[in-house]
Amino acid sequence: MSRRATLPLAIGLLALAGGLAAATPPAAHASEVVIYSARKEELIRPALDAFQKDTGIKVTLLSGKAGDLGRRIEVERSDPKGDVFLGTTAGIAELLRRKGLLAPYFSAAAQEVPEEFRAPDGGWVALTGRVRVLIYNRTLAAERDLPRSYFDLTDPKWKGKVAVASMGERTTVSWLAALMALRGEEATRRYVKGLRDNGLKVLNNNTEVRKAVTRGEYAIGITNHYYYLLQLQEDPHGPVGILYPDQGPDGIGTPVFSITAGIIKGAKRPYAARALVDFLLGAQGNRLLVQGEFEIPLIAGIPVPGEDKGVKGLGQFKKARVTQVQLADLEPRVEKLFGPALIP
Repeated sequence: MSRRATLPLAIGLLALAGGLAAATPPAAHASEVVIYSARKEELIRPALDAFQKDTGIKVTLLSGKAGDLGRRIEVERSDPKGDVFLGTTAGIAELLRRKGLLAPYFSAAAQEVPEEFRAPDGGWVALTGRVRVLIYNRTLAAERDLPRSYFDLTDPKWKGKVAVASMGERTTVSWLAALMALRGEEATRRYVKGLRDNGLKVLNNNTEVRKAVTRGEYAIGITNHYYYLLQLQEDPHGPVGILYPDQGPDGIGTPVFSITAGIIKGAKRPYAARALVDFLLGAQGNRLLVQGEFEIPLIAGIPVPGEDKGVKGLGQFKKARVTQVQLADLEPRVEKLFGPALIP
């Protein structure tokens, strides 16, 4: 056969090979995905193990504080070592997005997530939510006497009886950002001063808050809803209750913060990164993530952990009217204003 005759055949074979490659899911060729995670490993490990088992893609996990991981991603921008960033709130993810460090990805599954929990350009998407509630010690605070708003905590009746985690916890920063978005900077300044004047105790983290309330050292703790469930898991018959503040007609509502996922720009394993995001937003992965972290689902059809114990899902309580991007905008200002005031 002449060279002229073999040329069309060669082109045809190449086209066929290209078509077969395109028909094969790209993630099938990936062997590993590297995750930079600000979440505790034991909470997300069940979902990651299921992903690894289902896809055959090895999961390599590096855990750390969200801010430290964000700085690492920035340092590595010319040669990224990670593929996916998992953050504890949208704040760090949004900062990375604005610095051009996250790659837009519009997962089909992300369309199920409410728009306020997605970056406008697909740079990050929320996986689950946590609600900023009050927990209380039933032996120290009768239900009829409980505060109905965050702003009630400056009342002298709660003097020295309220605890909160320091600004080292991102959700404390996000909580104050929500108050600032809804009430303004000056009102939030007065509120924080009122709390401190009323004997607010600042502890290192949310775990210390839930344990101190359980022990009866404080009547009220400002924390995230899942710490209530973690306490019940340790002591099902303990004295801790849960309250959703600011639910009345004039209340600002209760803020919801999101666990976020973003694909690092320039990631060396983008197909595996996309496959992971798809999995964590899908029914199986999201259910495991929600159950493992005691978060509330943002996707319909996923059961709410602790619903039989008073935990409410999205749409079952009055949510603060503030978006994750608004919170991210205000968090740097919050850290500057209140960092010195809210230290243990």
